[in-house]
Amino acid sequence: MALTTEEVRKIASLARLRFTSEEEAAFAGQLGKIVDYIDQLQRFEAVSPAGGAAAAPARAPAASPRAAPEDDDLPRPCLPRETFLANAPAAMDGFLLVPEVRRTSTVDARQGPGAETGVGDDLPS
Repeated sequence: MALTTEEVRKIASLARLRFTSEEEAAFAGQLGKIVDYIDQLQRFEAVSPAGGAAAAPARAPAASPRAAPEDDDLPRPCLPRETFLANAPAAMDGFLLVPEVRRTSTVDARQGPGAETGVGDDLPS
């Protein structure tokens, strides 16, 4: 859905923003793509997880709830472990190795009362 520059001006005034005419033209295209994406999401919302049709939104009924190619969510075989690990930066005994997560604080929580603590300081060492 393409938005006009007049619609962009109205949105900008509601958000208390000022744009040049070049910015208005650029945002008209960008906002149009966002509105299209929202419409696509509403098509998915119109289909319940069990596969039956749910109540469509009152403000924007979906034209065809099963039209999107992503709707067919069928189980497929996993990527073979050998292929996955062949592309991994590090592996050991059939598992992917990842960097260790460490504390972000330079002050150790075990230094005593009054010491500042950082993220992860409540985790056992």
